[in-house]
Amino acid sequence: MRTRALRAGLATARIVAALVVLFVVGLEIAVSLGDYDLALLDDRPDPSLTIEDRGGELLAERVNADGMRHRWVSIDDVSPAVVQATIAVEDARFWDHQGVDWRGAARAARDSLWAGRVVSGASTLTMQLARLLEPHPRKSVVGKMVEVVAALRMERAVSKRVILEQYLNRAPYGAGTIGIEAASWRYFSKPSKALTTSEATLLAGLPQSPSRYNPLLRYQRAVKRRATVLRRMAEEGMLDAASLEALWRQPPPMVAQHNPARATHLIDRLAARGDQGLTRATLDGQLQQTLEAVVADRAADLRRAGAPHAAVVVLDNATCGVLAMVGSPDYWAPGSGAVNGAMARRQPGSTLKPFVYALAFEDGDHAGTVIPDVPTRYGAPGGVLYSPRNYDRSYSGPVAMGEALVRSLNVPAMVAAERVGLTRLYQHLRSLGFESLDKSPEHYGLGLSLGNGEVRLLEVAQAYATLARAGRGCRARFTSSDPERAALVIAPTAAARITYVLSDDKARSRAFGLDGALLASVPVAVKTGTSANWRDSWAVGFTGDHTVAVWVGDFANTSTQQLTGATGAGPVFRQVLEAVVERFGPPRPIVDPTIEARLGHAEVCALSGMPASDHCPHRRHVRTGGATRADHACDWHRPVRLERRSKLLAGPACGGQDVVTRVETYLPREYAEWQALTGQPAPPTRYAPRCPGDGSVADALRVTWPRGADVFVVDPVNPPERQSLLLRAAVEPRVAKATWWVDGAAVGTVEWPYTMVWPLSKGRHEVQLVAGMRRSPPVRFEVR
Repeated sequence: MRTRALRAGLATARIVAALVVLFVVGLEIAVSLGDYDLALLDDRPDPSLTIEDRGGELLAERVNADGMRHRWVSIDDVSPAVVQATIAVEDARFWDHQGVDWRGAARAARDSLWAGRVVSGASTLTMQLARLLEPHPRKSVVGKMVEVVAALRMERAVSKRVILEQYLNRAPYGAGTIGIEAASWRYFSKPSKALTTSEATLLAGLPQSPSRYNPLLRYQRAVKRRATVLRRMAEEGMLDAASLEALWRQPPPMVAQHNPARATHLIDRLAARGDQGLTRATLDGQLQQTLEAVVADRAADLRRAGAPHAAVVVLDNATCGVLAMVGSPDYWAPGSGAVNGAMARRQPGSTLKPFVYALAFEDGDHAGTVIPDVPTRYGAPGGVLYSPRNYDRSYSGPVAMGEALVRSLNVPAMVAAERVGLTRLYQHLRSLGFESLDKSPEHYGLGLSLGNGEVRLLEVAQAYATLARAGRGCRARFTSSDPERAALVIAPTAAARITYVLSDDKARSRAFGLDGALLASVPVAVKTGTSANWRDSWAVGFTGDHTVAVWVGDFANTSTQQLTGATGAGPVFRQVLEAVVERFGPPRPIVDPTIEARLGHAEVCALSGMPASDHCPHRRHVRTGGATRADHACDWHRPVRLERRSKLLAGPACGGQDVVTRVETYLPREYAEWQALTGQPAPPTRYAPRCPGDGSVADALRVTWPRGADVFVVDPVNPPERQSLLLRAAVEPRVAKATWWVDGAAVGTVEWPYTMVWPLSKGRHEVQLVAGMRRSPPVRFEVR
């Protein structure tokens, strides 16, 4: 009986041996038939987005497209303790075999034969890596064969260190992490290079069953698995008895990575544009935290004023790096909290006016150049007519450009826009980075100068940083790897002169009061803006080092309770600016001294803005960029001969004691209506009867409004009696009275400045003005 059993056992052994020989021969043939596909090693997992602030502090980590955290790390940057612990627990003979541990495989084959199924894999690190690269069922016999062939081929193709690096970067470590580097940050908030032996032994045990041993959820299980790792290391001579005892008694505490809830809007933007891996943001984490608190603290007051939302952008002028971006008072607020107000399109109000005047300054104008602030109408013949109005509904007549900018007057801004040209202005704004202005110039019209187009707060910040950078363009940078922009967009001397206007505290206090929200502890150039119907409140400005932009309003685009830029965004701007100064210290001069040295200086007439003559009673000193537009002295102030008694002009027939000489102010004709409406004194233009003129005063008599071929439309909603046309004319020399004629009939006699309100009447009409024996050329227009 025993002999029969012995013979049967020997026969079985021969069969097994034969099968093993056949297996090995077949395996060698299979391995030799092809090379390992190295492209599999090059196809790395997508890295998760890990964002640090400019100082290296973690801001956030966003998972990759597979929902995992992953950071690839070189084997040279992994703690040796990780390598030792991993080899000890997973593949003790890793350095000796060629991809398959045949001793372990024999043991596994024996156990599997007795059980009738695969019960022990004996997988080496190389085999596990092959399975990670080409997944298949772990306990499938066919799958195991494919795994063995792949492992043998891989060992022939690459070094052991490459295999180790690949495995450590692809193994799952639980809690949504792939690879040792991601796991090290997730569980211990440090790079894998800095892991201690205690920490390394815990992580090395996780890949066997990442969910079962997740230390954040099942810490005791993870510690128990770690004990197995320690025992294997001791068995392999990697730990002496004393080290083993010390490590056994003190399992490592978890220092789980914490994603601080900061700069979430900026992080969303980086994720949306496809940034991956370790990203060093330009953001200053400390300033960001401060400004998020500032906006949150202001939220209640703003909400009561009908402006529940606010956004802030701070740029570094030197690099255009975004130092802070607050998109809303509370990112996690339901509904609209995640909306990024810094990137939302809104009407900017008056914040674009400096760039209109910058073009005018490039053309030879300066802060003292006078521009008309009088009732003005725009529109092509046959098109829609538009008459801009200032915020307070008043007009100032002749006003210096610098004053017009500080006071944010609408009419002069539109006049300046017309002078520089709509297309040129549009292209200028686009070159400054206003990509949101994506329609044609004609779509916006001259209203572009008043902010009728929708732009982003970040774009406004970029444009103002361009002024701060002496005209060098600024494209906001979110990370240290984003390219810088240095092309010149505004002439440096023009940018400097705009800066001086916007930083004039005295002028600003006249406009906003001595205790205005825009008065700061450091020199700052600042501008406010308010959009139509009080929907948007803006305050934007810069110091020598930083640019601050603030928007206040409602994401739903509803009106605030009449918040202006100064009363809504202004207080937030001032608080943000002070926080920036406190964080970084006093700024450098607001204008580069080398640019200041290039500026010219001129004395001009305070009223006309032209080079002052001997007759100008008031003068001002202005900075220029060199040549100025005016090429002759002021001719608004003229010495004239007056007949002593009548104070009318004295012709050559009078002299001696009958004549006095006095300097009079003669404004151009475009100011005549404003002079009359505001009661401004006008100089004489008629000669005294006893002292007739010599004909040197040029005659002029023409209708200035309406214009030929103009078309006016009667509004069917408004009452007819409230719809009229203001007739206007230029008359030189002045006469006591003039008569308006419409369609051959006199409709009214008027005095200087010869304006008249005529009720609209549908049809084609012809208008003329008759002054004495003179009659103006007829002007034909239509009312529909």
